Amino acid sequence: AEHFESHLLDADYALNGFNWMWLSCSGFFYQYFRCYSPIAFQQKNDKYGVYIRKHLPVLKDLPEKFIYDPSSAPAAVLKKAGVVLGENYPYRVVDHATISKG
Repeated sequence: AEHFESHLLDADYALNGFNWMWLSCSGFFYQYFRCYSPIAFQQKNDKYGVYIRKHLPVLKDLPEKFIYDPSSAPAAVLKKAGVVLGENYPYRVVDHATISKG
C-alpha cells in the first residue's frame, strides 16, 4: 500500500484499501458476490496473452489456449514451450474452477 499511496494522485487509504479487498474478493461487503477469475478475466481482456508474454518470458512460447493456465497444458506442449512446472514456472496454487464453486 505504501508504494501506491506515494504514487497515486488521489490516494485515499480507506477507499484504496477497500477497493483492493473488493477486487481480491476479500472485502466484507456481502450484498454482491463478484470474484474475478484470474484466467477467464484475462482471456476476455487479453485474448492473445500479449501482457503475459511480455512480462513472463518463460511463457512466451505457450499456445494461446494455455497462456493463462499453464498447468492445464499437456506435458508435450509444456516441453515444446520450454516450461517446466515447479522449476521455471510454479505449480498451480488453487484450481479456480473448483474453488470458485465453494
